[in-house]
Amino acid sequence: MDTVIKRADERTTIRMEWLTSRHSFPFAGNFDLHRGGHGVLLVNNDDIMAPGGSFDRHQHKDMEIITWVMSGEVVHEDSTGNTLRIPARSAQRMTAGSGISHAERSLSREGEDIRVVQMWAAPDTNGLEPSYEQADFSRELASGELFVVASGLPKHVGSPGIGLANKYAALYAARLPEGRSITVPSAPFVHVYLAEGTATLGDEVLAAGDSARITSGGGQALTATSESEILIWEMYAHF
Repeated sequence: MDTVIKRADERTTIRMEWLTSRHSFPFAGNFDLHRGGHGVLLVNNDDIMAPGGSFDRHQHKDMEIITWVMSGEVVHEDSTGNTLRIPARSAQRMTAGSGISHAERSLSREGEDIRVVQMWAAPDTNGLEPSYEQADFSRELASGELFVVASGLPKHVGSPGIGLANKYAALYAARLPEGRSITVPSAPFVHVYLAEGTATLGDEVLAAGDSARITSGGGQALTATSESEILIWEMYAHF
């Protein structure tokens, strides 16, 4: 098993008047997303947006984009005429497929920042029809247990969570109270992101914004040393 810890202050940070965006993987500039990814996970951006801030209309193709909203509310508007609101404690999957353009804007009360973790994963099939699916996970977060957010794994067929157009990957989340432990899934590729709080992962001490890229492993106990929110990818392929 190989584990690489990426510390919060090692991330690339982009600051604009309305946006602070922290990137766990290379994201801005001219490069190959797939080369910089881990398993099928290519992007993990932690964004804080001021009320009224927006990403202008832009194009995506052949990508599974998961938007996890931690606070505030985000509105997606796309080239097919859809307008979708994603409130806090919810996740949305956008299958870009054969191509779609959309804009994202923040929607919240004056003075309240919007925080979103957006993750991009490669699909296992290109050229799919663009689609969306989203769900509210308030009840699951309150349980203090690890749960499925989005999955294409055969073992999750019929289970709660939203679909993912990749049969080799699943995304989990948990909101852990202090002292609570969960077991990290074992897989050829695992990505653990501590979005909030502090925790231990085996012998490693993690702070908010830290991540762990695990190859041919998993199975460690992750224990919250303060109330913590985590996002974990379980992956059986690398693109």
